[in-house]
Amino acid sequence: MDDSVLQVERIWWIFLAATLVALILSAAFVTSMIIQQRRYLATTRAFGGRLLLAQEEERTRVARELHDDLIQRIGLLGQDLQELENRSVEGGSVRLAGFREELHDLADEIRRIAHRMHPSSIEYLGLPAALVQLGAEFGIQGLNVTVNSSLDPSDAPSEVRTALYRIAQEALRNVLRHASASHAAVRLAREADGIILEISDDGCGFDPGAPAAMGGLGLTSLRERARLLEGRLTIRSRDGEGTTITAWVPLG
Repeated sequence: MDDSVLQVERIWWIFLAATLVALILSAAFVTSMIIQQRRYLATTRAFGGRLLLAQEEERTRVARELHDDLIQRIGLLGQDLQELENRSVEGGSVRLAGFREELHDLADEIRRIAHRMHPSSIEYLGLPAALVQLGAEFGIQGLNVTVNSSLDPSDAPSEVRTALYRIAQEALRNVLRHASASHAAVRLAREADGIILEISDDGCGFDPGAPAAMGGLGLTSLRERARLLEGRLTIRSRDGEGTTITAWVPLG
């Protein structure tokens, strides 16, 4: 074999080796980028989970303080006003009675706020009953809500119950504010080793793919709560045909 052939073979092997090295370096770079991206996503998800958990804990703390402290103090003031009312002349008695009624109304409003921040019915009665109460609260505000549940109250662990309740709460709040709907339906059931929550309305609908909808804080919060439980959330809507939001989260 002459020198020219040997030289061609050397060049060929050098080229092949360089190609292999380039492929190895490229694969290592891509792998490193994927690992970094997964670490970033894992860190972001963990932070998001801790943030939502801290938010729920803070809501619980504030709700308990409202109920156990502020409402009790208002009750004591009402008793003092009752005593003053009994001792006052007729004109002053009427004014004190009005003040006492205002205090009672204020206590009721604080109690409703505390319940919205931390609905105790989730813990004591289960998610289906809590959703029925939530629907009744929106009914007072003008949105007729029906709740259909085939879920056993003991099926879902605490974090799943809380997340699904918040999803329903935020979804119904969006319906009340933006959908111009008169009726909304909530469905809760077991499905495919998980729990499905569906909220539909007869409102004006919207384009879920629009930038304003994709980046909206309310819908982002819904997706985040489902994702943190390894679940998924889908939105089906068209202009003039209402909206259906479906959340599925796994059990176990």
